[in-house]
Amino acid sequence: MARKKPVQRKTLVKKLDKIVGDYIKLRDSYRCVQCGSVDKPSWGHVFSRRSYSTRWDLENGFCQCWSCNFKHSHDNYEYYKWFQDRFGADKFEDLRKRYISSVKYTNLDLQDLYKEMVKKFKELEDSIY
Repeated sequence: MARKKPVQRKTLVKKLDKIVGDYIKLRDSYRCVQCGSVDKPSWGHVFSRRSYSTRWDLENGFCQCWSCNFKHSHDNYEYYKWFQDRFGADKFEDLRKRYISSVKYTNLDLQDLYKEMVKKFKELEDSIY
């Protein structure tokens, strides 16, 4: 019997990015939270996706149209302001603290997180449809 090859980290990250992005766009009805556009919905991070500590954090991601997401990648002020106006300065600071903290995920952690997100996505889908 052939042994199963372990899933590569890069594959796990891509799968997580896909399911979390799909979840966020569905949760926000494929509508940009800033301008209301439904044109080219994307997943915008309040704090950069470079940090794994908040990359897949559902409080760090919202649906944005391509234009708003592109603008905020060069100037965060409007997106930060939107977040603070909607959720408050304390929530913003809590998210920022999580963002600057260091988190190291093992491949097993990423697999578990993926399974959890698939479950959440299905629950959201069931509640909508």
